[in-house]
Amino acid sequence: MSKSLSLKKRNESQNPRQIRRDGNIPVTVYGKRLEKSLSLQIEKTDFQKLHLSQEVQTIDGDVEGTEKQLLIIKSIEKNPVTEEVLNIQFQSVSPDDMVKVTIPIRYVGISPLVQAGGNLLVSRKKVNLICPAKLIPSFVEYNIANLKDSKSFACYSDLTFEEGVILKSDAQQIIVKVSAASQSASSSDSAESKAA
Repeated sequence: MSKSLSLKKRNESQNPRQIRRDGNIPVTVYGKRLEKSLSLQIEKTDFQKLHLSQEVQTIDGDVEGTEKQLLIIKSIEKNPVTEEVLNIQFQSVSPDDMVKVTIPIRYVGISPLVQAGGNLLVSRKKVNLICPAKLIPSFVEYNIANLKDSKSFACYSDLTFEEGVILKSDAQQIIVKVSAASQSASSSDSAESKAA
C-alpha cells in the first residue's frame, strides 16, 4: 500500500542547512518522464509520521506545481554522527515501470532443528529484486519451519514472489541456516535422559 506525502517547492534563497533549520528536509525527485529533476522539500514531521525509509516502497507524492507522482525512495543521506536526515532522493515512476529495489526478509516460524538444540544463523536480511513498481512488496516472508530433517539451510532461491517479480540476488546464496547442536549440549541431553 502506498503512503501519501506532500512535497513543496524549495525556497531558492535558502541553502539546505537553512531548510533543515526551518523544520524541513531537502529532497530531489528525478525520473525519465520529467524534463529535469525537481528540487523540493518535505516537512520533518511528515517524514517521522510515515516512518520513511528505503523499505517503504511506494509513495503517492503530491508535488506542488505538478501532477501527482508515484515515487520510490532511492537514497537517504544522514549525518553519520547525529543520524539527522540531510537529503532524500526519490525516483518518479509509473506503475508498470520495472524498478530495482531492496526488500527486507521477514523470518517467521520455528525450525524443528532449533527445537532439537540447533543454532539459528541468519546471514541475509534483505533481497534484491526487479519488478513493476505496482508489484513492489513491503517484505518477503520465509518460514523457518521449512528447515527440518535433512534441510538445514535456505537460499535466496527458496523465497517465493508474485509473478512478474525477478530475483536479482545470487540464487544460491545461503540466507539462513541451522547449525548442529554442540557436542556438549548433546552430551548433557544424553546424560539427563539416562539420569531420568
